[in-house]
Amino acid sequence: VVTNESLDPAYRALMLGLPSQSDLANTLYEAGKTPDPAALYDATESMRDVLASHLKDDLHALYKANQVTEPYAPDAEQSGKRALANAMLGLITRSEGADLAAKQYAEADNMTQQLAALANGIRAGQGDGMLAQFEEQWKDDRLVMDKWFGLQVMEADPEDAAATAERLTKHPDFNHKNPNRFRAVFGALAMHHAGFHHESGAAYTLLANWLITLDPLNPQTTARMCSAFQTWKRYDTDRQNKIKTEVARILATPDLSRDTTEMLTRIQGA
Repeated sequence: VVTNESLDPAYRALMLGLPSQSDLANTLYEAGKTPDPAALYDATESMRDVLASHLKDDLHALYKANQVTEPYAPDAEQSGKRALANAMLGLITRSEGADLAAKQYAEADNMTQQLAALANGIRAGQGDGMLAQFEEQWKDDRLVMDKWFGLQVMEADPEDAAATAERLTKHPDFNHKNPNRFRAVFGALAMHHAGFHHESGAAYTLLANWLITLDPLNPQTTARMCSAFQTWKRYDTDRQNKIKTEVARILATPDLSRDTTEMLTRIQGA
């Protein structure tokens, strides 16, 4: 399918996509099985390695064939080509490192190409230079910088996801009073399935700490972010107990808002 040039590039890129680990966890739970976030992460990574190996003779040709040489336009044709080229970039980076990603970043004339290159650089452990360049270019654009914050958490190794989020809270431009910036970091952490549900429970504790800090200032955002804990029953007893401990700790906070109290009480009783 991927090498079939009669098919639309966007469709071919879509065919390379895998279900999210959260969706896989939910499917297992609904089938009466207890999902293991680490095992799901490893299986997903192994599948991507298989795809990279299977397509190794075509990756560079497909990447090159789907480069957009015309001036940037947000139309379906260009978007499809960019999607397929970036899917190839992801597979190339897995086996060859981030040299091509760095080249794409340097030559990019649009945000889509920049972010794809940056994500692959971070994932390969070679993103520091691109991160610094991106920050320098976009430091005055809050919405774009939200992407910079979130991407670092989303692409972190599961072992490092909580520590990455914590490090970013110490960045001079992190402001928990800004709902978008708060969600950029902690929404990304909650969406990093294997990182958020790492067996250490570090992400649970970190999020709970910040929800306690945020609640007096913005109870609506706090309550919404509490939803990260709502799937607690899917997981093994150890993870369930860790989540229940953090939920109880938040609920024990003096003068906790009604919004947050109601949300966590519902989660507790779910």
